Amino acid sequence: MDYRQNADRDKLRAEFTAWLDTLIRRAKLDYLRKMEIPVDIVSLEELGEEFLPITEDVWMRQLLLQEDDFNFEEERLANAYAQLPLLRKQILKLLFVDNLKVKEVAKKLNCPSTYVSDQKRRALAALRKKLSEGGDENG
Repeated sequence: MDYRQNADRDKLRAEFTAWLDTLIRRAKLDYLRKMEIPVDIVSLEELGEEFLPITEDVWMRQLLLQEDDFNFEEERLANAYAQLPLLRKQILKLLFVDNLKVKEVAKKLNCPSTYVSDQKRRALAALRKKLSEGGDENG
């Protein structure tokens, strides 16, 4: 076979593959359209009271009366973390989120492992200091 025959064969193969992909995609779409589950329409009278929409004042009253489950410590920690230098944030993320070891982080950042350990220690100390101050600039 010469070059032209290979090129023609590759062109035919590409066209066939594109045609087959289109055919399969359309068949899938047709199947999904046919299998669509009809939605039942229910009137408001048939719904229970817990499913009825509530007015804004009722919603606000419920919001104020509910138990305060917002964790302000997480917000303070996030604010303290946001104030860290970028490299220290990256080191903490690699160590605590990605669960890498100090040596792995050092290799990834191309620096000595003692530097990573030192930056980790400084970042944690800064976070502890911010959290022990008892608040942030917003509160």
